[in-house]
Amino acid sequence: MPQIRVYLSEDNQALHELSEDTATVGRVADNAIQIEDGSVSSHHAEIVFENGEYHLNDKGSTNGTFVNGEQVTSAILKDGDHVRFGSIETVFAAEVRSKSSAPLPQSERAAASLGSDSARPPSFVNASPFPRATVKTDPLTMTAVALGAVGALCFVISVALALMIQPPA
Repeated sequence: MPQIRVYLSEDNQALHELSEDTATVGRVADNAIQIEDGSVSSHHAEIVFENGEYHLNDKGSTNGTFVNGEQVTSAILKDGDHVRFGSIETVFAAEVRSKSSAPLPQSERAAASLGSDSARPPSFVNASPFPRATVKTDPLTMTAVALGAVGALCFVISVALALMIQPPA
């Protein structure tokens, strides 16, 4: 079965089998192949199996899609092609080789760690339809509130003094 091997770092690789006719590639979770990296667009590209070939289509990504070092918007993938989504390198394998052609490597335990920081892409734009709430202080309103507080304090003091001055009956 055809596969895409994603090289996230030297120690961190992910293998994705292309079992469906269409596989989407991108940063968000609704993609068949999710690559959590700031250089990968949320819906970066798609790989479509059509007429016995795998077609790679860029979906208008910000940082581009490259096959064997050349930027493409559409390409037919061949076995061993190096595909780059943003800055993430991958390799397309059209067919998995059997044991007779090459021995499998020894199994190693992959070290995984949680991300410690996050980088917002420089082209990130807040897509919220709601404007950011801002607190505006009107000087006239603040003056009225302050005068009201002083007036209330003067009233309380005058009532207290009046009660202390009048002798009890």
